[in-house]
Amino acid sequence: MPSPPARARKFAAVMTAALLLAALPVVSAFGQSSSEDELKENKKALHETKERIRARNQRLKRNQRQMNQLATRIVRTEAQLVKALRHKDNLGQDILTLELQMLSLQAKLDQRIREAYMLGGASVLYLLTATSAAEAAARISFLDEMNRRDAVLAAKVEETGERIARARSEFARTSYAIDLGLQRLAADRKALREKMAETRKLIARLNVQVEDIQVEISRIRPFGVCPVDGPHAIGDGFGIWVKRPKNQGGNHIHQGNDIIAPMGTPIRAPFDGVAVNAANKIGGKAVKVYGEFGYVYNAHMSAYGKLGEVEKGDVVGYVGATGNTSASHDHFEWHPNNGKAVDPYDFLMLVC
Repeated sequence: MPSPPARARKFAAVMTAALLLAALPVVSAFGQSSSEDELKENKKALHETKERIRARNQRLKRNQRQMNQLATRIVRTEAQLVKALRHKDNLGQDILTLELQMLSLQAKLDQRIREAYMLGGASVLYLLTATSAAEAAARISFLDEMNRRDAVLAAKVEETGERIARARSEFARTSYAIDLGLQRLAADRKALREKMAETRKLIARLNVQVEDIQVEISRIRPFGVCPVDGPHAIGDGFGIWVKRPKNQGGNHIHQGNDIIAPMGTPIRAPFDGVAVNAANKIGGKAVKVYGEFGYVYNAHMSAYGKLGEVEKGDVVGYVGATGNTSASHDHFEWHPNNGKAVDPYDFLMLVC
């Protein structure tokens, strides 16, 4: 049975541990409350910025649809113009051929008219000089055939003239359609250029908005990017009481959030700074990244990434299960101003 001094010492140790356990959540809560108002205000600002981005994204989508429609119309108009120009060329060739035929037919008809005029009453004399009724009938048939041929020739001249008129009319309509098509093509190309210019400005503004969000997040402190690539799951386990054997670190307060991810998932520096090897028996392969607002601690890694000077987003390690753990995850802690650990969960939710 322990002596009174021993019991006193044991009682004092228990009381000291109880006081420390009671004080830890208070410290954590105090660390959070100092930035609670700022966090709420910036969350609201971020929400409004994201709403503006969504609105501009909708406008960007409308612009894209309109540009696609313009591009489709331009392609189809160009195809129609090629077809119309080919048809116009064919009509020109047809008109030239018909005009040459017309000249030949008209020349023949003019020749027959001159011959008929020169013969005049000779045709009557031609009939009267027949020596028999049979010969007279034959001469009448000959004259009838000549008249028929003259009528056919005249009809061909008239028909060819009509074909030329129709071809010229279609040529004029095709030329007008081509002019309209060229005007429409020019207008659509101009509209597409203007819409593209507007879209470029929108994209530029969207990029600025994204940069604004990143600046806003970094202003809130501390993280500009998610420390673990997706897919992942973040356990809100800061401050819970963890029971472990002494060889596994013993019972302790959990000082971070566990980010569960597949083995080998990249772990990134959440801000600019310096990454240093922080390997230890419990955390296994681990790295600390020191920056403007303190440091973060990543434990249980399977391998190291870039160490030394790093920029936000550089890979400093890979998810693993080294140290005292049986599941692949990144034990992530944040120590603002290089002091006590503070719950990083709300800040992780902004970037992960």
